Amino acid sequence: MTWDAYRRRKTIVTDVLAIADADATMTLDAALDAVPGARDVYPDPHLLLLDVQLRWSSALSTRLDQLVGDGDDTPEMGVVNAWVDTAALLPGARRLLDLHRGAPVLRKAVTKENELLARAAGVPAMSPTLAGRGREIADSARDVAVLPEIAPAAAAQPSLLTRLRNALAA
Repeated sequence: MTWDAYRRRKTIVTDVLAIADADATMTLDAALDAVPGARDVYPDPHLLLLDVQLRWSSALSTRLDQLVGDGDDTPEMGVVNAWVDTAALLPGARRLLDLHRGAPVLRKAVTKENELLARAAGVPAMSPTLAGRGREIADSARDVAVLPEIAPAAAAQPSLLTRLRNALAA
């Protein structure tokens, strides 16, 4: 991938996430249609979904590094707090990922994320229950996370000048 292609993909992911942040009902296909040229770069929506997952995982990993062990009662509580904070930071990404949670294309990435969560919570890396425990932690974080509800934007009131112009024209 060239630098130009990388920057274009990064810009499209940023634009899609901004749209998803602003509209809680946004689907992946609708977001792709809303961003000019996105279908050229992402002919398959699952490719975009993987890049959204990558953005989410990077932010979550950063937040885990910052929060885990910083005075929380338990390491697991620090992991839950990091997950919730990341969901608040990237609500559009979280909604899109939750909407496509069972997608086969995300299976490996979600398993790796669950393992990361479990290891950060103190589960030994070689534990046979590593991914399952991470899934439980993510589910408990998802239960307490509050993503902002997006209300439809109210129609802008015309300015005084516009109202005067309309009154004079009538």
